[in-house]
Amino acid sequence: MLVVGAGAIGGLIAAKLAEAPGVTVLLAARQPIERFTFTPLGGEPAEPDVAVLRDPSELSGPPGPPGLSWVVVATKTYDVGGVGRWLGRPAVAGATVVVAQNGVGHQERLAPFVDPGRVVPALVTYGAGRPGPGRVVHTLDGMVRVPAGTGGEGFAALAAPTSLNVEVVTDFATAQWTKLAYNLVGNSISTITDLPVREIGRRPELRRIGTALVDEARKVAATQLATLPADLAERMLDEFAAYPDTVRSSMWQDRQAGRPLEHDAISGAVVRVARSHNIDAPFSQMATDLLETLSPVRAPASSVPRTAFT
Repeated sequence: MLVVGAGAIGGLIAAKLAEAPGVTVLLAARQPIERFTFTPLGGEPAEPDVAVLRDPSELSGPPGPPGLSWVVVATKTYDVGGVGRWLGRPAVAGATVVVAQNGVGHQERLAPFVDPGRVVPALVTYGAGRPGPGRVVHTLDGMVRVPAGTGGEGFAALAAPTSLNVEVVTDFATAQWTKLAYNLVGNSISTITDLPVREIGRRPELRRIGTALVDEARKVAATQLATLPADLAERMLDEFAAYPDTVRSSMWQDRQAGRPLEHDAISGAVVRVARSHNIDAPFSQMATDLLETLSPVRAPASSVPRTAFT
């Protein structure tokens, strides 16, 4: 199997899937990596049985067996254009493509490169950090949620012998919009305010903004046949308040590292769907405008902590 994206989440998925007996895991990276190490929760760094590739020409094999049967795309949404050079190789022409990205519309994002029928959207709640090239640290436990169906159930079966927790979800639309609501609040507010995620749940003024964002997400989600729980905002903010102060959002990390921000796939997605259904979403629009202004902002790489809320 091929994992495209050697960032924190891509590295975590690759390392955990490499635990499966008889599974060959390849990790596509954009920069040279001398050694790939993975540190599990409460464990010591180790080198998983993962081969790191730098160029798509290193892939070989015809479509289908003995080509690759599975590809996991774990790049940022704004990097999706770069995956075509990997997905266009004959060795992956028949592979099922699991898209582990934020936002909604996973099939649409991959449509230029992959038949939507071969795409399985995936929601990742694991926390991971990348303190350096080729170094991935597992920081928060979580899971990968996939929709019911042949592709999702096949991926769950692939991961079953490993420590990668994959859950098959019947109501995937609700799961997807719930995760989007978490990112809408956690990523957006922490990045704009330059605060740890837990402060969103501890400061009354930020709780009010978070509640307003969730209310907008709930209205928009309903147009997509997704039902967000009435108490989602309260539960989410209480959960954030219990986080350690080392937990920072992935978008905050991108801002500190001077990378583009992923707001277009999060608050921007809420705004676009809201507009198409004549729904007012002023808080989501303001978050999108502020994050667009902040993207990108450069800061010393050493300021990026190792614990990430994704």
